[in-house]
Amino acid sequence: MTKRKPNKGEEVQTNTFTIVHKDDNSLIPILAAGSGKSSITPPSRGGDKTERDRQRYKERQKGKLKGKMGDIIGDNPIITRPGKINVPVPPESEPIWRPGRDSSGQGKGGKKAGEGAGDYVEMDFEEFLEMFFESIGLPNMLKKMFAQTLVKTHKRRGLTNNGPKARMNKRASAVARFKRASALKNARPEDFVPEFAEKCQSVFEAYAFWAYSKSGAEVMFPEPVMVLIDNEVKDFLRAVENGNEADPLLDEDVETFRKEVLESIVTYLKGVEEGSVAPYTVHAGLQSRIESYVFIKERDGEIIPSTLEVPFHKNDLRFNRIEEKDDPDSKAMVELILDRSGSMGGDPIIIAKAYFFICVLFLKTKYKEVAIVMISHDGQEYLWKTEEEFFKIGASGGTVAVPAWELAYNIAEFGAKSKTTGNSAGPFPAAAWNRYMFHATDGDLFDGEQAIRDWFTKIVKAPFNYVGYLECGTSWGGGRRGWSMGGEALMGLPADVKAHVGMARASSLQDVPEAFKQILDKDRQKGA
Repeated sequence: MTKRKPNKGEEVQTNTFTIVHKDDNSLIPILAAGSGKSSITPPSRGGDKTERDRQRYKERQKGKLKGKMGDIIGDNPIITRPGKINVPVPPESEPIWRPGRDSSGQGKGGKKAGEGAGDYVEMDFEEFLEMFFESIGLPNMLKKMFAQTLVKTHKRRGLTNNGPKARMNKRASAVARFKRASALKNARPEDFVPEFAEKCQSVFEAYAFWAYSKSGAEVMFPEPVMVLIDNEVKDFLRAVENGNEADPLLDEDVETFRKEVLESIVTYLKGVEEGSVAPYTVHAGLQSRIESYVFIKERDGEIIPSTLEVPFHKNDLRFNRIEEKDDPDSKAMVELILDRSGSMGGDPIIIAKAYFFICVLFLKTKYKEVAIVMISHDGQEYLWKTEEEFFKIGASGGTVAVPAWELAYNIAEFGAKSKTTGNSAGPFPAAAWNRYMFHATDGDLFDGEQAIRDWFTKIVKAPFNYVGYLECGTSWGGGRRGWSMGGEALMGLPADVKAHVGMARASSLQDVPEAFKQILDKDRQKGA
């Protein structure tokens, strides 16, 4: 650098840096941070002496903007959550520190903020969120809830013998009773067939008579009561021998089996008085087959005792074991449906936008991935890709919501294309997605009460996890009582559907938090 000749009486410096006199303004355009820019942002780090002044300046601007939150919401895409929010600022001198003139913290006025078109304060989303919550009076409870990053989800993890009735697995409980009844039948079949032993003995004697009458053995068998011909004899003997389905007798083993039974009978009769009859328990293998045969025949083919004979016992009950865990892979799809008729212009659209914003923000605290589908309607449906298009209001010849609900349903179930805009979205199958729908309208829906109820019922049972309905407006805020046509129709929903539908009204931006809580909390739904 070139050294400047010192003025008369000025101390001469010997270092290699240029010495700037306090009245020399030639370097101000270079040193003044942010000069010529419309965005009021602090300069990069590295010895910036005006940083504290700039932070105080931003705080002053935010204080002035707290009452203008509606304007900020209306001018910025907030639902799609950008990194920055551009906030217009009123005219005010931005502090600029001039070297040689000002000490630290004593910057004087520079360019007026807001003097040129597009002047704004660039605010981080987190800063905007804090100001938004404070402006609308969001309760600390909700602030704390929104601070969460991941919800605890509940997953089935097998079965347990204990648990609340709500978690009882009916199928597993029925199977447990089935097994116990089967064991009881096998252990004590006499408990389920009258005169069971006598009937088993009768079958045993018939089996022994027909199996060995032509064998030439010197054994007395009583002639059975039943009279059978040759074909019936063969079928009867094989039916008894295969009576135990768990241990069927193969054809090649029949002759050996019958010889074993005959030997057991002969051995038994040698040790008893002449004329005695062997019991059916004389051969264990034949006994189990006879008991199964009698049980099936006497029960008309019903193998397992009924619940009247073997009722459910507490030991039969099985419950789903639920494990609470973080679910980082959980996903949700939310469909935002906006009434874009002319009556929604102005403040109602700001209310709707704030409501949608809180709903989406809430879901993002619960699910790792949230897909947003934006649909608007007047007399027809519109599917939008950008938030700017979504909130563009246009008047039409009436307000009909059925086309929008039909599109929302088809997008979730099958994937669908908007007839009006040509945009497409979906599908979002219920097996993979948690599905929500939030509708904001002034309530003057001309679809007919039955059509409104039918579509909400169809959507809830699709299934959707939850459906929210907000009536927003300003003209009726202080005087109108009761619901509009849409709300009146929803009041008549079946109880099982209404359990998944939340309803509320909001007439100002400050009403949105309470409306949001009321929609999610069934006990707080006034008049619903």
